[in-house]
Amino acid sequence: MVAGVDHGAEVRTASSQTKERERDFAVLFDRHYRSLRGLAFVMLGDAARAEEIVMEAYLKAFSGWTRIAHLDHPHAYLRQVVVNLCRSKFRREKIELRVNAVVHHSTQSEWQPESEIRMDLWAAVRKLPERQRACVVLRYLEDMTEREIADALECSIGTVKSQLFKARTKLERELGMDGGGNRE
Repeated sequence: MVAGVDHGAEVRTASSQTKERERDFAVLFDRHYRSLRGLAFVMLGDAARAEEIVMEAYLKAFSGWTRIAHLDHPHAYLRQVVVNLCRSKFRREKIELRVNAVVHHSTQSEWQPESEIRMDLWAAVRKLPERQRACVVLRYLEDMTEREIADALECSIGTVKSQLFKARTKLERELGMDGGGNRE
């Protein structure tokens, strides 16, 4: 013991802090993993890619835990990270499709997976532009308010409202529905 300092107590405190961090992170993971994976799946249309995105989001959360642990709603932070990672993946895939089309002298439609061609609700949602798709998924799958969606997407409530309106209009047209949600 140097100058009355108990180094063993410092080690025990650091160890208990590490255990507390691991416990808190495990609780966050257990509570929100399934819903985040579902969110990513609906946005991406692929279970494996959705799982990768969610794991990447948790990795970011774990590496920045000292900052995130003090948030009132760390799951909201994770949801925003998942949405942003999905959006980034969309952008990268669009660029890749364009490059492949140029390199292989083919059309973009040749590169779309078969699931994109199916005419069910989620396939139609996946055909929406990126921001409209994110708004629809957050509103109807995650049951978020327009304010929460605006916060998650870092845009105005007016933008969310207009994106939802445009998305509903496109989905009605795509699915052959009238304005009341009935099949024509």
